[in-house]
Amino acid sequence: MLAAALFDHGGPRGVFTSSAWAEDGPTLAQLAQLAVQKGFKNISLGDVCDRLHIGANCRAYQLDAIIDAAETQKFGLPVGWHTSLNVLPQRGGAANVVITDHDDRIGYGYLIGSDGGLKAATVGLSTSGDGKNWRWKPIAANDEITQKFALEKTYWLAQIKAIQALPDRKD
Repeated sequence: MLAAALFDHGGPRGVFTSSAWAEDGPTLAQLAQLAVQKGFKNISLGDVCDRLHIGANCRAYQLDAIIDAAETQKFGLPVGWHTSLNVLPQRGGAANVVITDHDDRIGYGYLIGSDGGLKAATVGLSTSGDGKNWRWKPIAANDEITQKFALEKTYWLAQIKAIQALPDRKD
């Protein structure tokens, strides 16, 4: 179930994606733009960005969802998991896009490359077992991780119409 409470400060900014994204289809670029326009603002991803080698102390525009039973059937994602689409604007108008997902014990972060594929991945363990106090480390993009990323990417691409229907963030 897609959810976003949009009570943030600061105006929407344009996000320009690479030409490779445009060739992959307008949907990835559209998702990034919608996250900037409608998502939470200035969300810290903690150590995720450092472990994905895109910098430390990064801040993102973020859309969140909790996977329900119907979405588990449709997309193959674990029921009850939290997933987020994160857009990190860069200088010059480019953006890094990171999808994260987690339950209370384990989480994953996926950096989307300019070609729309998986560029880097990280895994995190909640040392407290309650979805807090995360320890992240980079991981290889093996078949299992690549499949998890593909399911997450498919889920978010399927949400475009629902995201478009959300109100713009009030800044």
